[in-house]
Amino acid sequence: MATKLSTAVRPENLETIASKLVESSKGSYLFKAVGYSSHKEKGSDHYFCSEIFTIGGYKWIIRCYPGRSCVTSANDDKIAFFMGVRSKHVKDFVKITLTMLAQDGKASLNYHLGTETAADFKMLGWHLIFYIRRETLEAPQFLKHDSFTIRCTIEVIKEVRLVETKMQCSEVPPSDLSHQLSSLLESKEGADVSFNVCGSTIHAHKFMLAARSPVFKAQFFGPMKLGDEKNTSIQVDDMDESIFYAILHFIYSDSLPEFYYQERGYTMPLVARAQDLLVAADRYGIERLKKICELKLYEFIAVDNLATTLTLAEQHKCSELKAACMEFVKDPKILGAVVLTEDFEHMIKSYPTVLKELRQKIHENSLQEKWFIGRFSLEVFLFSFLIDAIGRFIRSFWKRIASW
Repeated sequence: MATKLSTAVRPENLETIASKLVESSKGSYLFKAVGYSSHKEKGSDHYFCSEIFTIGGYKWIIRCYPGRSCVTSANDDKIAFFMGVRSKHVKDFVKITLTMLAQDGKASLNYHLGTETAADFKMLGWHLIFYIRRETLEAPQFLKHDSFTIRCTIEVIKEVRLVETKMQCSEVPPSDLSHQLSSLLESKEGADVSFNVCGSTIHAHKFMLAARSPVFKAQFFGPMKLGDEKNTSIQVDDMDESIFYAILHFIYSDSLPEFYYQERGYTMPLVARAQDLLVAADRYGIERLKKICELKLYEFIAVDNLATTLTLAEQHKCSELKAACMEFVKDPKILGAVVLTEDFEHMIKSYPTVLKELRQKIHENSLQEKWFIGRFSLEVFLFSFLIDAIGRFIRSFWKRIASW
């Protein structure tokens, strides 16, 4: 008796594992037919049988028609083999294979005539297994001394049973990949590149930087890559140490360090930090970080920083941030306050096209206001005209009633 265990199926919200248990029984029987020629001469309706044999708890028998086929005239040149069952109510799934054996007792791969069927046998029923061509069976390889041998292999698969097993299942812990990579940056273990920033040295790993930044990838592994020395040293100019460290921290963990969001005890204001970090993210091609900085600056748009923010948006092609700045100054009063700031003059000198766009924005806004006022006046006039017409109709109606 063989037992097969299927793959376990675990419901997501239960602590029960359900397994499908399949029981099967398999066996073989050698059917040796003697006196083939004498049976063949007795006609198409004549047959001979094997002994009754037991496999899988059921009794079986093989019947062979060596004469002409008794099924259809098209199969006259073939010999029919039937499988019979001598047990009641065969409900299990049955796989049957018949194999022609050569005279040495070994199966011939070229003449393997096996088949698999799910037999729904009835009591004392017969099931057609297969036909074999007469010229094949009568070949010297199989027929010798007027006899041949067939091996019948039967596998009976019992009904499937469902077995439930109770077990304590713990939750899968959350991913700590970002924490592990951040620790790698802090520990400097395996670092192969160092950066000199404002007199300080920061160590990192080339593979990590190259995986996250196309600029670093070209610098370390591109055609213009630096030397192949194990410990490369790079000078970083025009960047604050904290900004560069925030860039590396984002590369390793996909997040900004906690101190970046702290306002107290920090020499650089939060808006200035976001502006400098946006410039650095654009410099190293880190688009996700650039977008984060753009959204952060969008939240802090004000009169005192609008000129620098708009300049930054124009310089680094931040279209959404630029549109937000333009929307903020569409009010002439707000624009007047922005013009008085120190950074506004620098902006219009560096990017004169921005001033032109500002004028266009204000002009469009003023046209919209005029259109609204004009439409409002027209609607008031039409409403007054309608009220007056209704009043005249009512007065005329009452005069007619009075005259009657």
